[in-house]
Amino acid sequence: MKAALALLLCLAPDIRAAEVEKYAWDEHWSRFRTSEYVVTGAAVAGSAANFYLVPAPKSAVWKGGTLFDRDARNTLLIRSESGRNRATNISDLLTYALIGYSALDGPIVARWAGGNKDTAIQLSLINAETFAVTEVLNLTVSNALPRSRPEGAECAPNSKYDPHCVKSFWSGHAANVFAAAGLVCAEHGALNLYGGKADAAACGASLAAASAVSALRIAENAHHASDIVVGAAIGAATGYLMPNLLHFRFKKSRRELGYLIPDIGPSGGGVTYVKAW
Repeated sequence: MKAALALLLCLAPDIRAAEVEKYAWDEHWSRFRTSEYVVTGAAVAGSAANFYLVPAPKSAVWKGGTLFDRDARNTLLIRSESGRNRATNISDLLTYALIGYSALDGPIVARWAGGNKDTAIQLSLINAETFAVTEVLNLTVSNALPRSRPEGAECAPNSKYDPHCVKSFWSGHAANVFAAAGLVCAEHGALNLYGGKADAAACGASLAAASAVSALRIAENAHHASDIVVGAAIGAATGYLMPNLLHFRFKKSRRELGYLIPDIGPSGGGVTYVKAW
C-alpha cells in the first residue's frame, strides 16, 4: 500500500504535466490578436448603441413570407396561446443554457480539468469575440432592415427591443444558439476537451439544442422560417468558421499540406509535391 502511494506521489507531477500538455495551445495556432481586441470592443459598443441609442423601428420595410415560410408555419405553428407561451419559455431557457454552456465549457475544462491557464484565456477571448460579433450583427440588421413578424405575433408595446413587431429578420435566437453550438463543435474538435466520442456527443447535443430552439421560434409564431435559416447560417459562421479560420485553422497545422515545387528541365517541366511525414 505504501509503495503504491509512493508511486502515485512520484507520478503526480508527470500526470499533471501531461494534462497541461494535452490542452496546450498548438504553436501553429494564432493567438488572440490586437485587432481582435479592437473588433470585440467595437462590437460590444455597437451592440449597446443599437439597443440603447438607436430607436426601435416603427414600420417594416418588407412584409410577408417567402418561399417555404408559409409551409413551415403551417407545419410547426402551435395553435393554442398557452402552448405558444410554453414554447417561448422553453426556447428562452434552452437559449440561455446553451450560450452559458458554450461560453464556460472550454475555458473551465482547459483551466480546471487540464490546469492550462493559457488555453483557458485564449478560449475565453474567442468566445467573447464570437458572441459580441454575433450580437452586433443581429441588432444592426434588425434595426436597418425591419421585417414584420408573422401574422398574429405578439409584441409588448413597452418593449425596448421591438414594440412594433417589425424586427423579425433575422432571428437573433437562431444566430446566438448556432454560434454557441459552433463554438462547442470548433473547440471540442480542435482540443478534444472531453476525449473520444464525448467530444462528438457534445457537438451533436449542442446542434440538436440549437435546432430545437430554432423550431420553437417558428412554433411560437415569433419568426418566419427564412428568418431562422439566415440567422442559423450567420451564427454557424461566427461560431464555427470564424474561430477555425482565425485560430484553429481546421487542425491543418497538425498535418502539413506539403509544397508544390516547379520543376523545369531540358525534357519539359512540371511540379513536384513535397511533404514531410
